[in-house]
Amino acid sequence: MVQSTSETTGATVRQSVRVPAEPARAFRTFTAAMREWWNPAVSANPTKSPIAQIVIEGRVGGRWFERGSDGSECEWARVLAWEPGERLAADWKPDGNSTTLEIRFESPAPRATNVTLVHRGFESYGDRAARMRDMHDAVWTDLLGRFARFIEEQHAPASDSAPASHDAHVRAVTDGDTILATTDLAAAPERVFRALTSRETEQWWGAPETYRIANWQSELDVGGAWSLVVVTPDGGKFPAGGTYLAVEAPHRVVLTRHYDFDYPELGRRDTTVTYRIDPISTGSRITVRQDGFAGLRVAADHHAEGWVGFLGYLATYLDAERGSNA
Repeated sequence: MVQSTSETTGATVRQSVRVPAEPARAFRTFTAAMREWWNPAVSANPTKSPIAQIVIEGRVGGRWFERGSDGSECEWARVLAWEPGERLAADWKPDGNSTTLEIRFESPAPRATNVTLVHRGFESYGDRAARMRDMHDAVWTDLLGRFARFIEEQHAPASDSAPASHDAHVRAVTDGDTILATTDLAAAPERVFRALTSRETEQWWGAPETYRIANWQSELDVGGAWSLVVVTPDGGKFPAGGTYLAVEAPHRVVLTRHYDFDYPELGRRDTTVTYRIDPISTGSRITVRQDGFAGLRVAADHHAEGWVGFLGYLATYLDAERGSNA
């Protein structure tokens, strides 16, 4: 679900949209896949040739330009700041009139990025300043909406989450209150249980492009506490933890889960997670249930996507172990 805000003050446009991806992926999609989500009607090419490519040369001083299907090029801007995963700034002048464009990528939670666009300097248009500001506000509202929907439709590509071969076999659904996710694993229930409930989680939970788990602590007993820290590629640290409500090795674990930071749309509210591990002929079937979203659909949708990645990471780890022991 796309969430966005728009504000115009003086000669400045400010837009913000939250996307379900970590900053590195959001930045890469914004800059390297722009032709895929850009509105083709937004062009400055005097030849009127359809846009074939949109190119940003990734360096300070680099060109930001469109290339028409006829081979013609039309420069939109020059890069002022190039900080992958964090910030892009440019001297924006597709019509020859210079304004300043800045886009920041900030992570309020794992696998989430606030993309904030600030376009300032419309005073340079003189009497047309307010009209040009309002026009750009409308255009950026459309473009950032397209960008966010494009990322949502991609649904965590294999390069930024668990491998697609496993993602394809993970199922996660939510009604806005409860999440159910499941997959089959090529390992016995005892092995799956150990991977889920020990410090071993630090070895498999996450990926370098998304996040990693650190500082795992666990007192595996009813009433015992557990905690961890999610570490994102940009160095962000997001602590989480909870309490065990039921421990029935190797088939069932129930625990509370909360964030020690203000998770978007969820805050620090406790939810309840149940892991059920059932034996099947090929190993185990794991089912995850998470309750407690109380109609917070955006948070529930985000967590449902997160469980797809989580179960994919676990499957990949156990498959690799089985392969090394073969």
